[in-house]
Amino acid sequence: MFSSSVISRVRTTQMIETDTDSCRLRNASLEDGVDATEFIRGLGLSMPETREAIDAHWRRLWVDNPAMACDGPKPPLGWVLEKNDRMVGFFCNVPLLYYFGERRVIVAVASQWGLDKRHRRKIHRLAGAYFNQDHADILMATTANSSAGRIFRHYGAGRIPQPDYEQVLYWIIDGGGFIGAAMKRKNVAPFITSVLSTTTRPLVGFALAMGWRRPKGHEEKVDLIGVEDIDDRFDDLWKRKQAEAERLLACRMASNLRWHFGDTQCEKGTRILAHRRGWLRGYAVVMREDEVGIGLKRLRIADLFVETNDEVVVNDLLSAAYEYGREQGCHILEWVGMPTDLRQIAHRHSPFIRTLPTWPLYYKTMDVGLTSSLERQTAWYIAPYDGDTTLV
Repeated sequence: MFSSSVISRVRTTQMIETDTDSCRLRNASLEDGVDATEFIRGLGLSMPETREAIDAHWRRLWVDNPAMACDGPKPPLGWVLEKNDRMVGFFCNVPLLYYFGERRVIVAVASQWGLDKRHRRKIHRLAGAYFNQDHADILMATTANSSAGRIFRHYGAGRIPQPDYEQVLYWIIDGGGFIGAAMKRKNVAPFITSVLSTTTRPLVGFALAMGWRRPKGHEEKVDLIGVEDIDDRFDDLWKRKQAEAERLLACRMASNLRWHFGDTQCEKGTRILAHRRGWLRGYAVVMREDEVGIGLKRLRIADLFVETNDEVVVNDLLSAAYEYGREQGCHILEWVGMPTDLRQIAHRHSPFIRTLPTWPLYYKTMDVGLTSSLERQTAWYIAPYDGDTTLV
């Protein structure tokens, strides 16, 4: 547990700068977790509620994180902007372990950041600290809204070179539930919503039963396992996949996967579909990401990792994910990101497509040796597993 006396001591150290209106910027520490949680929650973001959950949240990101176990200097945990000993701005910096071929790469992810509205003009003090940090090879934001996108572009960050990355593919599992949620989003009267949902459900159900616009596999056995069941077969798949091509890959060793998806809240809605025929040929991680406000029950493919991108295996995993969503009463199955060749396979299953309102991913290379390589589309393997999309 973190004591107030420790928090007080930390606030008087690690000073970076002071301006004329007494705001000061300093490096964040683990002891800032409680204040940061309350501050971020005050900005409208969802955060852990209990003291135990709060402590576990920040220890997971800043202590148990496999990137923190790497040799060499560690990236900062983040930065705090204070006025009169009160937090008025916070920027969380999450280091993640990646590889480019055999080379280890540290990616620093911008996560859980914002300012009190009275101090928003000071955003560049926080952002400047993030973009001027040492000991990170790449800076990345994977849940960027329009404001974050402008800040990243201001500091020289660019878009991942995948032109369709903002297009989300999805398959309808329950037509009535999907239409009902869509009507609620558009603020249609409840009576009309109920009528449309009821009348369209059997029609959509018939279309799905006939195999229209739904993923279809070859009925190979796909096992449904939990995060705790991730074993050394995942390490073997990681090594084979890593050797296929020189590209930027978030580490998917078994220990990393268990850490990433092993959070208590995350684990409750996370399952792994493993294609095992003699050995692990590939897996898909699926997560529940419901939109409670409109009643949409959504299953998202959080990661897809298949040896040689074997289309048969991808088809089987996609079909199994759809069936799992149906068993769980979900309304849609959603696919975000993934390399172009995998997306081409997904398109053969006739998904619907929607476009995100803003470009979601920006990056900046801090190591000039990676700059030209990452300008190639084939140098990227980006999924919701990357950054903080499925981490926080």
